[in-house]
Amino acid sequence: MGTKQLDILALEPFHGGVRRAMLDAISRCSRHRWGLLKLPPRRLERRQMVAATWFAEHLSRNGIGKVDLIFASEALNLADFLRLRPELAKRPSVVYFHETQLPDPAYELPESPTDLVNLNSAMAATEIWFNSLYNLRRFLSRASAMVARHPELQAKDPMRSLAAKAHLVPPPIDLAALHDARFGDGAAERDPRAILIDARETDHALLALVLADLARRREEMIVTTIGRLPAAATARLPWPITVVGERDNAGMVRTLLASSIFLSVRAGAASDDVAVRALSVGCNVVVRRDGVYPEIVPAPLHGRCLHDGTMDSIVDCLLDAIYMKRVDGLDYLIDEMLAGFDAMHACRRIDGRLEGLAGVPNVGTRPASTTTAIRGGRRSRRTVGV
Repeated sequence: MGTKQLDILALEPFHGGVRRAMLDAISRCSRHRWGLLKLPPRRLERRQMVAATWFAEHLSRNGIGKVDLIFASEALNLADFLRLRPELAKRPSVVYFHETQLPDPAYELPESPTDLVNLNSAMAATEIWFNSLYNLRRFLSRASAMVARHPELQAKDPMRSLAAKAHLVPPPIDLAALHDARFGDGAAERDPRAILIDARETDHALLALVLADLARRREEMIVTTIGRLPAAATARLPWPITVVGERDNAGMVRTLLASSIFLSVRAGAASDDVAVRALSVGCNVVVRRDGVYPEIVPAPLHGRCLHDGTMDSIVDCLLDAIYMKRVDGLDYLIDEMLAGFDAMHACRRIDGRLEGLAGVPNVGTRPASTTTAIRGGRRSRRTVGV
């Protein structure tokens, strides 16, 4: 007898970047049926305010169909959604935290209508999943500070419940194409000066200083960026800059296979799928000494791979990556880390956990998954969104 296929309603108000990539990987690898409602990745604070109403109205007009479990990201106010669709409140639910939008208690800012969205969603969910220990701990810390600031929340004492339902669940990342290309016929030898730089939503001024210092040292670099650097940051560099789009999967694979170094200066990153993929193809990574990076970079490499966010520290790490011999004997540590992210393995664990929440025994053969969208109370092959 095979395991029952679940009908999972996925709600993603900010369908882009790592959120889209994760749902795409799940759609390919899960053994369950996923119906996806989505909105474009614009103005996260606006999505937190209105997405619950939009999704609820869409289901009112078109019907819900069979739902065994709700899966949403932290961009949705799950508590509001369940108030608008009370018939779904008895279904188990998971909120996946790609980021934590709870305000930093270190800053005294005016209160915003979105301050409590993450907390309300977490309290309403059956389980809350996090992409890194860093993100999980940051959420619990900020949630505790938020509860302390609101006496009406202290009476409910939600922190014990939140800590009990919080779990580390690495996002599935499709590493198969990279693995096949890396070990397939005709794999090219990489130039030790070929560097891939993540220029998205980061400190462009710091990157400009790093590149200028490398140019001053007469280092001949082969530079590719994900996202564009400002023209002022690259105007005086002696080498050209190539840009690869984050949604250009084929271009990203080619760039990763041709690069020897991956550089990120992003502070407090809750996850970094490009860094994981860079490690999977044998790149040297030069990343911050905070956020998720100490979790994904093997501890013996911290001294030469993790920088402190200053120009000197970054340049030192880059020069080590160029001139120092690669540390041998650490592949098994990288493989252990990658096993948590590999899409097939990660989705098996996700499927098993979802089956446990839905009360389904995990035995027997596993049917292939299907991912559909919900239209008019029936299933179609296209995804709903605007």
